[in-house]
Amino acid sequence: MDNDIKAYDTYRNRTFGEKGLPENVRHELNIDSLCEKLDFTSSCIGRQYLYHIICKDEISEIRDNESLIKELHDDIPLRKQLIGLLGRLNKPDAYTITELLYGKNTDYSQSYINAINICRWMPLVFLLCTFLSNIPGQFLILLLISYIVNCYLHLKQKSQLSLYYFSIPQLYRLIQTAGKIAAISLFADTDRNIHHYINNLKELTKKLRLFRISINLDSNAAMPLFMFTELLDIFFLHTTINVINSFRLIDSKRKDIDGVFRFIGFLDVICSLSFLREELPYYCHPAKQDNDEKLLAKSVYHPLIDNCIPNDISISTKSILITGSNMSGKTSFIRTIAINAITGKVLNTCFANEFRIDTDRRILSVINTEDDLENGKSYFLTETENVKKVFDRAISGNYLLVFDELFKGTNTAERISINAAVLKELAGHNNIVLASTHDNELTSLLDNEYELYHFCEDIENDTLAFDYKIKKGTANEGNAIKILGLYGYPDYITKEAEKIRNCGTFTGSKENK
Repeated sequence: MDNDIKAYDTYRNRTFGEKGLPENVRHELNIDSLCEKLDFTSSCIGRQYLYHIICKDEISEIRDNESLIKELHDDIPLRKQLIGLLGRLNKPDAYTITELLYGKNTDYSQSYINAINICRWMPLVFLLCTFLSNIPGQFLILLLISYIVNCYLHLKQKSQLSLYYFSIPQLYRLIQTAGKIAAISLFADTDRNIHHYINNLKELTKKLRLFRISINLDSNAAMPLFMFTELLDIFFLHTTINVINSFRLIDSKRKDIDGVFRFIGFLDVICSLSFLREELPYYCHPAKQDNDEKLLAKSVYHPLIDNCIPNDISISTKSILITGSNMSGKTSFIRTIAINAITGKVLNTCFANEFRIDTDRRILSVINTEDDLENGKSYFLTETENVKKVFDRAISGNYLLVFDELFKGTNTAERISINAAVLKELAGHNNIVLASTHDNELTSLLDNEYELYHFCEDIENDTLAFDYKIKKGTANEGNAIKILGLYGYPDYITKEAEKIRNCGTFTGSKENK
């Protein structure tokens, strides 16, 4: 996904510490692809805001505005009107508005501002003195010197302005668009502060309008007109003063600008949901779980998997440990539950007939671990660090934890031992753990803390056939040796492998326990 779309989320993270989903979770749950799949927004602001709220991992205000989503779905002219207004912010330049939200754009000292205010009048003073004085030559020299000084100050601020050639006009358009949308009470009701934000930005809007005129003249005007305006600007330092005052206003009104940005982004996401839900085969709103229930999902599916096979699951007092063969659907299933938990809390939309969970739960995962060769860390060490980060946060409780075959980088005996200890501890603290494993030995070690489920397959006409349906109990055996045979490995290799497996002559076998 383009970094421009992520820019607003990055700004919120750096400025307000809104960490949201850790980077590894975003990668492991394919959040970028999810956002692209769910994106029916009409503006760049909406796309940035959609990504932000999905990654924020907090309950959004979408659920409080379901009536508006229904209104937009039923009232097509109203929806088209909103789309038309939002479309004014659908040029790529609109992504740059976030650049104005970061920190201070300028650092003007009061002495510098005082010097500018003096310099802006000096050419006029020396010009008058040239005509009125008995020694016009001296004042003419001073006029030229003051004009050269103003020219330097003017060009300096013009270079500062050039950094915002795209963002300044789009900020002006953002505020103007917000004003037009807020004039419709149905939309203004989504944010009780929107009129306050817009009123606070009236002075800034006037200055930004002059900015737009200056930029348009710079890029589009005929040369004579451009030269005339430049000479006047240098003489009176009009643009310089406007740049300084505008950036000082932007710095002081950043909260109001952010409020307008969020208003536009939120409405775009609301409108987007009215389209998204029309495209789904079915969906539901997340519901609160029953007293002894931790999670219930009926006909739940993954939105990124074409023709996804839906599944049912119910968790009461225990977490879930899933066994099964390769490619049978274990990892896709635990991702499906995690994705639905996220979209349920932030979009009030689950890809299921019924989905009940405590939406206050935060989400952490360890699914895809890679070697960190640059820092000299092995697969096992990298995964150990990743699990420790999750462990330190999860012991505070109320998390949904998603793990896929942990500690693969070590020997069987230690892997099983470590998994049993870690998963047993994390299953407490009111957490829900969804863990997949190839180690059937874990099922007996964790029987008190985990409900046991599995995925399996059949071989039909020398082809592996998966039904991708989750089933209660433990998988009887894996399919790795079968896959070797199907892919042309010699019979003596597969038979020897089966013999070794059946005899138990491998690390972690009964005789080694």
